[in-house]
Amino acid sequence: MPFTVYIDESGEAGIAKFRDGDKPGASKYFVLGAMVAQPASQILARKRFEQFRAALAKEKWRHATELNHQSKVFIAREMSKLHVRYFAVISNKATLGNYKGFINSDAQKYYNKCLMYLLENVCSYLIRFGVKEDDLSVVLEARNHDYDAMLRYIQKVRERPLYPQSRSLRTLNPFAISTLRKGEDNCLEIADFVSHAVYQCVNKTPSNFNIPETRYFREISPRFACDENGLIGGIGLKYIHDIDMLELDDDVRHLFINSRAQLPQRV
Repeated sequence: MPFTVYIDESGEAGIAKFRDGDKPGASKYFVLGAMVAQPASQILARKRFEQFRAALAKEKWRHATELNHQSKVFIAREMSKLHVRYFAVISNKATLGNYKGFINSDAQKYYNKCLMYLLENVCSYLIRFGVKEDDLSVVLEARNHDYDAMLRYIQKVRERPLYPQSRSLRTLNPFAISTLRKGEDNCLEIADFVSHAVYQCVNKTPSNFNIPETRYFREISPRFACDENGLIGGIGLKYIHDIDMLELDDDVRHLFINSRAQLPQRV
């Protein structure tokens, strides 16, 4: 019963300085998005993504940020039809508090922490379907990162979990984590779009008149992982550490709390 988890990000992992008004720096928010699929679903997802590219032949793109609004809506709607599950974690760096000093504003340690939160949620969800260690592999987008340190960190948490939610990592072999570059597997670009869709719910810039765009998330939310009531909060969508810390606009907060997904049959 093999599953592959594809993971990509939106925003920057830098936490030493972040953009706030006219102050330059990294993004205030950081999002990791994931697509989880079994082999047959991966094949279909790759095929459908090639069809997306053909339909959008006039647009040359590798990242969701390079697409126009209507193209993103089209892709989001088509992604909602794939037999996969989406996950994301979202962090507001303005609320890191003492943790920022604890890790000496190390962006790589911050990325690893967010990744661990995402993997905990994915593993917790898949355990419900009987997934074992040999069934799960993870693919990250290759980036300038110390992957050896990342693997050691995940292995340490896996072997000596301090919190109940970390126990789910027992179903993940850290050495089943690999990297690919954009363009090597269309499934990575689907994960990129998942992270982009969530990030746009909190992205405020002068170019969008400080009005976040929720349409892409609303389109793909039915395929997020969810609980027995269909709610995705805390299951498919993890807030670090709670929804209040995200400092969301009222409409976005309402959307996140009330979004429901299709109830799982298998994934």
